[in-house]
Amino acid sequence: MSAAVPNLVFLLDTPNVWRGRALAGTPARVLALAEHSHQAGAAVTVVLCDRGAEYGTEKEWPCDVALVHPSDFYAPATLARILGTDAADFLVLCEAEALVAMGRELAGLLDAHLVYDMHDDDAAVAASVGEPREAVQTHATTQRAALRTADNVIVSTRNEQAMAATAGIPAPRTALLPNGADPHQRRCRGPEVDAATLVFVGNLYYQPNARAVDAIATTILPTLRAGDLDVRMRIVGRGPASLARSGQGIEFTGRVDTINQALNGTTIALAPLTAGSGAKMKVLDYLAAGLPVLGTREAVTGLPTEHPGVIVEDNLYRWPARIAALLRDPAALDQIGRAGRRCIEQELSWQRIGAGLVWHCRWWLATFRPGAKPAVDNHCAGVPRWLTEHADQDALGAPETTEPGQPRWLRQSTAVVPDGR
Repeated sequence: MSAAVPNLVFLLDTPNVWRGRALAGTPARVLALAEHSHQAGAAVTVVLCDRGAEYGTEKEWPCDVALVHPSDFYAPATLARILGTDAADFLVLCEAEALVAMGRELAGLLDAHLVYDMHDDDAAVAASVGEPREAVQTHATTQRAALRTADNVIVSTRNEQAMAATAGIPAPRTALLPNGADPHQRRCRGPEVDAATLVFVGNLYYQPNARAVDAIATTILPTLRAGDLDVRMRIVGRGPASLARSGQGIEFTGRVDTINQALNGTTIALAPLTAGSGAKMKVLDYLAAGLPVLGTREAVTGLPTEHPGVIVEDNLYRWPARIAALLRDPAALDQIGRAGRRCIEQELSWQRIGAGLVWHCRWWLATFRPGAKPAVDNHCAGVPRWLTEHADQDALGAPETTEPGQPRWLRQSTAVVPDGR
């Protein structure tokens, strides 16, 4: 490919997609980068691991998408045959474990630059949810190995940028591309003041989100009810049956068709996050909808320093009073919501971020050759946390439309070698 039209291949293993849409933060970032870099002029292919989700049809995907069996997803030679050996200038992976285990080999077969999209500090996430010290160290070791293995690194926050620099990644090989939202897809509804409805959106199989929901149910709502404040709580997202049970003023909707649907008729968005790492997609979606957000300092990671649209309060016991005061002040609700929407439009639109990725890829193509193919020390490459969590909670579906060696192209506009079908 010429530098004018960089060819990007994104690898994504997740059950959290539905008919071209993402149902959780990491897939939302990957699919948004893919869609908007494609709109900005790149040739893009997404390779999905078949986890038995509802994948939809060609019209629901904005770029080429290949669905492959799990045994093929982690087999570099098979993926190279499916894609074609000249399919990519850049191979983009967001999981440190997958990148260390097979990223360098696949990039070599494709003669592509290997790119690590480091969207989180994995060790920080593990520490924040109380994992054993050995597990935290394993995540840190794997992430450092991924940084050393990659040719180029994409980061979403200044913290990750500093981690890449500490690992010895030269600044010209690192691109700061924050998480964002699409102001054209997210309808700016603003706060529905009379609804007195609070909302939280998140994949409840992810432990930091589950903890946030527990805080809502045990710390925030009981105090609001004790003060005779008539509010409703809507929690949106997939989750284990043991957690996602409606009652006592909480409505669990499960998966919804669109974020716009999830946020319709709501007043204040909540992000009581006390664990995790990286920029939060849910907060960006709230802001794009023009909703005022009440969040912790963890919730505003990756936002501009002044975090427009978000009121920050780390003491969750103070949240009921904060919520009550906001509900009594419609003008403040509207003003805060408008500030958040402007931030998305002016600084954090996916259109702007996707164009930034294409710019960096063109520059990298013109400046660097793909890395050599050294022997990679992949002994530390374990299983990503999300995959273990989903397996433990029976949240992984079995492949229904693919078999080993038999991928399914959901959308295909480029030529593929015959034996790839």
